Amino acid sequence: MSSSKEFPAVILKHGAESRVFGGHLWVFSNELADGFQTLAPGEFVRVLDSRGRFYGIGSVNPHSLISVRLFSRADVGIDRGFVFGRLNASYAMRERVCGDARVSRLVFSEADGLPGVIVDRFDGMTVYQTLTAGAERIKPFVIEWIHERLNPKVIVQANDSSMRQIEGLGMERGVVFGELDSMYEFEQDGLRLISDPVLGQKTGYFLDQRLNRKLMQTMLRGRETFLDLFCYSGAFGLYALRAGAQQVTFVDGSERALDLARQIVQSNSYLDRARYVKADIFEWLKDSGEQYDVVSVDPPALAKSRSKATIALRAYRDLNARAMKWVSPGGLLLTSSCSGLVSRVNWRKSLEEAAFKSRRDVRFLAFGTQAPDHPVLAAMPETEYLKFAVAQVL
Repeated sequence: MSSSKEFPAVILKHGAESRVFGGHLWVFSNELADGFQTLAPGEFVRVLDSRGRFYGIGSVNPHSLISVRLFSRADVGIDRGFVFGRLNASYAMRERVCGDARVSRLVFSEADGLPGVIVDRFDGMTVYQTLTAGAERIKPFVIEWIHERLNPKVIVQANDSSMRQIEGLGMERGVVFGELDSMYEFEQDGLRLISDPVLGQKTGYFLDQRLNRKLMQTMLRGRETFLDLFCYSGAFGLYALRAGAQQVTFVDGSERALDLARQIVQSNSYLDRARYVKADIFEWLKDSGEQYDVVSVDPPALAKSRSKATIALRAYRDLNARAMKWVSPGGLLLTSSCSGLVSRVNWRKSLEEAAFKSRRDVRFLAFGTQAPDHPVLAAMPETEYLKFAVAQVL
């Protein structure tokens, strides 16, 4: 493994060391002494404290609020050997925890010691994201590892996140190896599923909700009516159909998402128990129409920045208050938040306020989080982003 001695140094201001020393992997611009502003985005640096003591190796971006993202506490070079070592360790953890890593998130950014790198595997297709300038520097090693270790038929890059714009990177989305029309079919939990990595959201399919969907299945007894709001590919509704739901209504604002849900439902031979509605869900829910035994609410992230967190919490409150009115007495509300900038405590409070606003008695039955192939780093609460609750609406 190469040395880091040739890396330039960035200096932590006095008093800024404690959070980094405690295991957090981000250094903000106001925590650094002047000098880092001249460095190139993505350049690897040695992080020192004000007394010259070594704290770690990271990638720098002087144009971002998060100016340094730490890759290692050891004084090492960030080369092929380092990157392959981290990727192999990530893969081994998924094999151990998931039992089968053929369909899973193999790399989850900071939680796996590779800030800005996401790798999702859908059996014969692998989708990757390099979201930061530092991740972009090591992208060739990531692609090489994917070829060597996974040997996929198709590799797709899903590099059109707004985070790349913040990092000063261009937007790149499409097939980089193999051939793919647009969608890729795979199997998980005995269901035939579809990822839409080229034209869809994120990496094409949301693997993080897997355990929450299975938890939901244990609470269904068959013959329920089910409303799947913000359905995207329809996975919650599909799992409900598998559990015996009488009918599932899929609702989304995107016609392409509804087409994707139709294809998945048809692939699993549940077409006669499904219907589809294209609508602006926030507006659609204002009219209290028919009620359902189970209502699933899984919106996109409503807080894009810390400054928007308070506004997002009001949106979660209002959205869930409206959804509660669509639940039959004694029925279930399944609700989620994927806004990492909204804390679990504050999101739970927004649900309590939603219950008050809806004038319904609500009791929580269970809470969930992201699947274990999306691990949470103890020193970085930011790596826990997904929040899930099952509530009975009386």
